[in-house]
Amino acid sequence: MIRLATAATALCLVALIVPAAASAMPLPQVAVRAKPPPVNEESPSAAPGEFAWVQNSKLHPHLYNVYAQLGGGARFRVNAAGTQAGLGTGIEGHTLAYTQVRGSQQSIRLFNLQTHGRSGPPAGVNTPNIEDEPSISGNWLLFHRLEDGASPGQQVLLTNLTSGATRVLASVPGGRGFLEAGQVNGNFAVFTQSKTGTTFNVWVYNIAQKTLTVIPNPLGKMHTSAAVNPFGTAYFEQSGAGCGENATVEEYPVGGPMSAAGTLRPGIDLFHPFLFENGPLDSFLFAKIHCQGGGIDIYKTLFS
Repeated sequence: MIRLATAATALCLVALIVPAAASAMPLPQVAVRAKPPPVNEESPSAAPGEFAWVQNSKLHPHLYNVYAQLGGGARFRVNAAGTQAGLGTGIEGHTLAYTQVRGSQQSIRLFNLQTHGRSGPPAGVNTPNIEDEPSISGNWLLFHRLEDGASPGQQVLLTNLTSGATRVLASVPGGRGFLEAGQVNGNFAVFTQSKTGTTFNVWVYNIAQKTLTVIPNPLGKMHTSAAVNPFGTAYFEQSGAGCGENATVEEYPVGGPMSAAGTLRPGIDLFHPFLFENGPLDSFLFAKIHCQGGGIDIYKTLFS
């Protein structure tokens, strides 16, 4: 399991478990990795006995690398010498998907956490454009593409790692449009979309049925930072337009309804969460942002 920030945090695990239909109480959470600024830790992902994340350092605050741990042991660097890390990681089995930055190029790479071998995804995933925010489950790779050139835009794409076939789940034009690849898990994938830059919604994609469902947002709140379990239950942030403005973590099972799993303190936001099964529980990892000062640390909540 993941090594927590201090031994005392192990005593918090019972209080950390949140019932699926919890009322809007403060979200119980425990630090997985938390260091004082300017060290930032983000883009977590995990599987039983495996943990990966993206981090800078005090000496090089503008340089980010991917790190991993096995069984709570010593961390090791994932990305090759001469490269940096971009947004997003995802673990399936012993395979880690991550974003490699080399100069101005950002692309998806795969890393075997046991052998430390690196490889590329199927042809067509990486292009001269920016590919980032990868997540992996079974034979599926979910990722985000930012296109440049005469017709700029963004896409969220789902590629079959065996056949190489790719599905376009969403696309928006350049300018004010926004897309964020969330997570693929089992038969479901989630992502955030805004076509105008003012209304942000989370969508759930059923891979087998090839159907898209938008999570209801009647109040026009910001719905962002989505993760999903293999049964199609999505977890995401709902907030006002400002950073850390009335932010809550919401739960939406297939067919609804939406319910608040917990609130975040004013001035706290989250992004790039990752959900994996921890026995009968859903382990929800996320990067917590301190809106004033910009510190970013990784925290965890358990959902029943």
